Amino acid sequence: KQWYQRRVAITAGIEEVVNAICSAKLKMQDMNCAIHLCSLLHRRYSDFSLLLLKTLQHALNNLHKDDKVSRVRIELRLLGQMLVLGIITDQKEGFTLLHNTLCKIVENDKDKLEFLPAMVSFVKHCGVDILGVQSTKNRQLIEQHNITVPAIKILSKDKQQIFADLLKEYSSAVILSLVRLHNKLMKCLKHNKKTLLMKGEISAEKIELSEKLAAQHSKLLMNATTLAELLDIIIPDLPNLQALDDDEMDCNSPANANSDVSVVGMSCDKF
Repeated sequence: KQWYQRRVAITAGIEEVVNAICSAKLKMQDMNCAIHLCSLLHRRYSDFSLLLLKTLQHALNNLHKDDKVSRVRIELRLLGQMLVLGIITDQKEGFTLLHNTLCKIVENDKDKLEFLPAMVSFVKHCGVDILGVQSTKNRQLIEQHNITVPAIKILSKDKQQIFADLLKEYSSAVILSLVRLHNKLMKCLKHNKKTLLMKGEISAEKIELSEKLAAQHSKLLMNATTLAELLDIIIPDLPNLQALDDDEMDCNSPANANSDVSVVGMSCDKF
């Protein structure tokens, strides 16, 4: 009886620890410490792995658009690295949860790209082991020096390809949005240039709009470039102001909006 009561007390205590880890307002620089703590707890308490998986399932299965990107970014990385390190021992349930979460993001976030930073972070920390994809820089170094890089084999190549295709589909949506935003910005800048030549001044509203578009463009370009480099894909060249005429800068033109962008079709029903 005493042993049972002690067991119940320990399980309750571990559950509180798991909830505290998953609900803490962690920053990316805190993640290495959090992962090390999870590793120590997993070695000491057999219930930790299952409780951690259940907590992450509850959080990620109830993913909503109003969820903070920072929280999803932490949970995605935590889930991915717990699977890679073997801390989540139920690999089937763990990878199913990861696959379903990525599917939800890919299906529902192609327009607003609110979870783009979370996806970039996930690929950065888990891309090699889960997607089986080397970054452009690493691939070039491997080819240049003709070396073989050992990898943790936690998934078959077929399943790695499923995850890689999901991220590449999302990346295609990111590139499409970047092309559209770039064309919109170029059109705005060209209009401002013409207005300045004809009238000698630009309205405050137009200046504010161009600055807003430029800020959005800079942020999206940075994330898109990072994601493309991590996935080893190429972003199409974005034309400069002088290279575009008025028709080419129409971001609503289907030919322009979809040029050089291919979207990979994926079924998210099963993993």
